[in-house]
Amino acid sequence: MLTDLSIRNYVLIDQADLKFRSGLNVITGETGAGKSIVIGALSMVLGERASSDLIRQGQDQATVEAVFELDAKRPGYRRFVEFLEQSGLEVDETLILKRTLNKAGKNRCYVNNSTTTLATLNEIGHLLVDLHGQHDHQTLLHPRNYLTILDDFGELNEDVVRLGAIYEQWRETRQRFDDLVAQERERHRILDQLRYQVNEIEQSNLKPGEEDELAAERRRLRNFEALTQNSTAILSLLEGGAEDSPGIDHGLGQVQALIEDLSQRDPDLAPARSLADSAAAAIDELLTLIRRYQEGLEFQPGRLDEIESRLHLIHNLKRKYGNSIEEILAFLGESKTEYDKLENFDEERALLEKELDQLNQKLGRLAADLTVKRRKVAKQLCGEITTELRQLGMPSARFEAEVARLDASSAPNVHRVRYPQDEENPITSTGWDMVHFRITTNPGEPMKTLRQVASGGEISRVMLAIKAVLARVDGVDALVFDEIDSGIGGKTALVVGGKIKSLSNERQVLCITHLAPIASKGDHHLKIEKEASGQTTRVTIVALEAQARLEELARMMGSETSEGSLRLAEEMLQAGARN
Repeated sequence: MLTDLSIRNYVLIDQADLKFRSGLNVITGETGAGKSIVIGALSMVLGERASSDLIRQGQDQATVEAVFELDAKRPGYRRFVEFLEQSGLEVDETLILKRTLNKAGKNRCYVNNSTTTLATLNEIGHLLVDLHGQHDHQTLLHPRNYLTILDDFGELNEDVVRLGAIYEQWRETRQRFDDLVAQERERHRILDQLRYQVNEIEQSNLKPGEEDELAAERRRLRNFEALTQNSTAILSLLEGGAEDSPGIDHGLGQVQALIEDLSQRDPDLAPARSLADSAAAAIDELLTLIRRYQEGLEFQPGRLDEIESRLHLIHNLKRKYGNSIEEILAFLGESKTEYDKLENFDEERALLEKELDQLNQKLGRLAADLTVKRRKVAKQLCGEITTELRQLGMPSARFEAEVARLDASSAPNVHRVRYPQDEENPITSTGWDMVHFRITTNPGEPMKTLRQVASGGEISRVMLAIKAVLARVDGVDALVFDEIDSGIGGKTALVVGGKIKSLSNERQVLCITHLAPIASKGDHHLKIEKEASGQTTRVTIVALEAQARLEELARMMGSETSEGSLRLAEEMLQAGARN
C-alpha cells in the first residue's frame, strides 16, 4: 500500500508531502488545477518515462519519493520479494522508492537507499501499482493489446514465455538454415578462396615468436664485424696479452693475494677479502659468457638474405591475415573450420533441417496447447466482463472475446511455422493467435468492435470492467485511476463510483475524479489547488476533512456554497459511506 508521496520541484509543485490511506483515496480540484501532476509524479517514481521538461521552472532537479507498506498476505507478495532478492535488494516491511531527474535528463534511482537502475525501478513499479492514465482507455481500441489482456487474466504469461524461448531458438535455427542455403550459391567461390588462404599460410610454416627471433638474428648479422671486434677486445682486457700487459684477471689475482696477507695482519680487512673473492668470481663468469658468445658468432654467407626474404614473407602474410603471427595462425584455424563446414555442406544442411523440424513440431505443439487454454480463458473472461458491465449500468451488454489464428494477409512479414506436417502458420513469439473483442450494448444489436460502438462513457466502463476482472488475478497492491469517469455522469457516475469503491475493499485505490458522486465514496479526500502569484504559479495539495470536504463536493456539483448545497453534499457523503 502506498502511504506517502513526497514531491519536490516537479512541474508546478515546489514541495508537497501527501499521505494516503487504505481503501479509496480520491483526488479532486478545479479543471486545470493540476490533478494529473500528482499521477505524473507517481509515474516518475515508479520508473515510467520522464523528461527534464518536468523540472519546475528555475530549479536544477526534480525529486519524487514514495513509501509503500508491504503486506505479506497480498497475492503478489511472494513474487515481489523474489524479484527484489534476484535484483540484490533488501526486503523489508517498508519499501522506499526514490528518483531524481536533473536538467541534463540524467536519472538517479534508489530502492531503500540503495542505488538501482531505471529498468529495475520500472519493474518494481509494475509489480506494486496498476496505473490507468487518462488516455489508457485507448488501448481498448487497438486489437494488438487484447492478447495481453487475455493472457493476464488467464495467468498464461509463463506459457507465453516458454513458447517465446522456443520461438527464439526456432527463429535463430531458421536463420542459420536460410544463411546456409544462401551460401550454396557462393560456396564454390568461397571454397576456392579458403583453399588458397589455407595453403598459403600452411606452406609458410609459421611458428609463434619466429618474427622476433629473425629480427634479432638480422641485427647480429648486420653488426657481425663490430660484435666480433668488441668481444675480442673485452677478452683481451680481461685475460691480458703479452707478459708485460697482464689482464684484469691476472691483476685481480694479485689483489686477492695482497688482501689475504693484509687481512691476516689486520682482521679489520677481512670483509675486503670476501669482496675481492666476489669480484674474481664475477670476472670468471664474465669471461665464460664472452667466450661462449664469441664461439657462437658465425657468419654464414647468404644467411642475411634468407632472413630478409623470410621477414618479407611474414610481412605480406600480416598484411593479408593479421597483425601478428599469432593472429595469422588464428585466422588459419578459423579458415580451416569454415572450409570443413562448407565441404560438409550437405551434412550440415541435413542436421539443420532435422533440428528445424524438431523445433517446428515443438513450437507448433506449444502454440496449439496455448490456443486451447486461451479459448477456455476467453469464455470465462467474456462471462465475468459481461457481469461487470451489467453492474455498471449496461444491463443488456454482452461481451465477446474470440481467439482466432493470425491472418497471413494482415501479417505478411511474420515468420511461418510448419505444423502439422507441411501446413504453414504465421507465428510470433506469443503464438499464432490473435484476439477480437466485440460488444453489444442494446438488445437485438449485432456484435461490433469496440471502436465501432463505444462512446466515451461506454469505453470508460468497459475499461473499468476489465480492470475489475484483472484485479482479481494481478496481485498488485494499488490501483490508480486518472479520470476514468470521463464522458459519464448522473446515474452512471453513481454506478461507476460504486464499482471503484468495491475495488477498494480488496486493495488500495487512488482515483482522480471530477464527479461528486465518485468523490463522495472516498475514504480519504485530497484537493489540488493552483495559485498564481505574480509571475509564479504553484500547486498545493490539502487533505479535506469535515466541512472542507462538504464544500468541495458542493463545488463539484456546480453549486454555490449554501446551506442547501452543503446538505446535499452531506447526504451524498452518507450515501457513499453506506455503499
